[in-house]
Amino acid sequence: MRERGFTGYRITNISLYAKFARAQLKAIMNLTDLEKLLSEKRLGTYYALFPTNKENAIEYYRLNTQISESFYPLLSNLEIVLRNSIHNSFTIHFKSSDWFSQFKQPELFDQVNVAKRKILTGHNPMTADKVVAELTFGFWTALFNKQYAKDFWKPSMYAFPLLDTPNKRRDKISYKLNQVRKFRNRIFHYEPICNDLTALATNHNNILEILNWINADIISWTKQIDRFDNLYKQAVALRSAT
Repeated sequence: MRERGFTGYRITNISLYAKFARAQLKAIMNLTDLEKLLSEKRLGTYYALFPTNKENAIEYYRLNTQISESFYPLLSNLEIVLRNSIHNSFTIHFKSSDWFSQFKQPELFDQVNVAKRKILTGHNPMTADKVVAELTFGFWTALFNKQYAKDFWKPSMYAFPLLDTPNKRRDKISYKLNQVRKFRNRIFHYEPICNDLTALATNHNNILEILNWINADIISWTKQIDRFDNLYKQAVALRSAT
C-alpha cells in the first residue's frame, strides 16, 4: 500500500518500502558512481546499519538528508524566538538594549566584538538588533551555563514565561539547550542524525518543548510547517526492514 506524502510516497508496508527504495535508486543513478561521489567512508555509517543491503543504506542516507532538512524551520524558529526572548528580558533587567556591551566576561565580550566586526564589514548600521541577530546560537545557550549563573540566571529565567516554577531550573534548561545546540551542529555539518531514532525523536520534542516555554502560539504555527513525523515514520519502517 502507498499513501501520498511529502516526499513522493509513504510506504505503509515494510517489505514494499524496501523494494520501492531499491527501485528508486536503480532508476536514478548507479550505486558505484554514487559511492565515488559521496565516498564510501561517509556512507559507512549507513552500510553498518544495513550490512546486507546497500540500496536500503543509500535510501536511509537520503532519508537522513530529508529529515535534517525538515528540522530547518524548527531550528530557525527556535534560534530567533530564543534570542529575542533573552534580549527582551536582558534589556529590561539591565535597563539597556545595549546590555551586551556591559559584559565583564572576556570570552563573551570577544563574541560580541566578532559580531560587531561582521556588521561593520557588511557596511551595516550598528544597532542592538543587528548585534543580537549576528550572535551565534552557541552564545545564547552559553548564557545558561553554570559559570554565568550569578550574573545572568535572574534575567535569563524570565525568557521562559510559560515554564512552570518547579521546572524553572538553570541546570535543566542549560542541559536541554546544549543538547539541541549539539544536535543543530550535527545537522549543519551534514552528519548522521538518524542512527538513534529514539534520540532523534527526543531532539524533535525538545525543540518544541523549549518553544512552548516561551510562547504557546509559536508551537501551533511551527507545527504547520513541520514535516518531521511523516519522514520519521519512513525511517522507522526502513530500519524495521533490516
